[in-house]
Amino acid sequence: MKADQALIIFAKFPRAGEVKTRLGKLLGMKQAATVYREFAEHIFNIGRQLSGKEINVYAFYDRGSDRRDIENWIGHQFLFTVQRGNTLGERMENAFDQTFRDGAVHSIIIGTDVPELDAEMVLRSFEMFPKHDIVIGPSRDGGYYLLGMSTPTKRIFDGIAWSAQTVFQETVDRVNALELSYSCLPVLDDIDTMEDYQAYLQRKKIS
Repeated sequence: MKADQALIIFAKFPRAGEVKTRLGKLLGMKQAATVYREFAEHIFNIGRQLSGKEINVYAFYDRGSDRRDIENWIGHQFLFTVQRGNTLGERMENAFDQTFRDGAVHSIIIGTDVPELDAEMVLRSFEMFPKHDIVIGPSRDGGYYLLGMSTPTKRIFDGIAWSAQTVFQETVDRVNALELSYSCLPVLDDIDTMEDYQAYLQRKKIS
């Protein structure tokens, strides 16, 4: 691998009833899967843009997804790896560990639920290293859509209540407790609910 920077994308195959289920309860599971596919493909496109800037792009796919389905869907530009771990924190920790073992100096993870994220913002996140140990992109629902680190920091995931609206604040508290420096990106919306989706469509219409 030529690069010393890594971008991690967590993805799941867009099968109806297995993705965007909260949105699917009102929109319908088939349509929710279509929405997820659209959002994920936007993020994959960001990955393709950045892979041309000497950044290794990893597609960490859900254990319930078939690798061949994922590869056929995304294409073959990325490094494909199955997610390992029982909780979101464990899966992210293991993903970061792998990129650092592969030689990454800086590593960033992004999800597939933020259609207003763009390649420029992710690239700017990489440029925040090494002035900061951690880069974090807060989402309006209390979580985060991007997390980056310049060295493996496993304890950053300790004790986080992943299903709560306090994930971002708990993570910042953990970063401060570890005496690490951090920088925040602009707040973006993580699209999970019908309210989120309708607000996103309205913003898209206005723009």
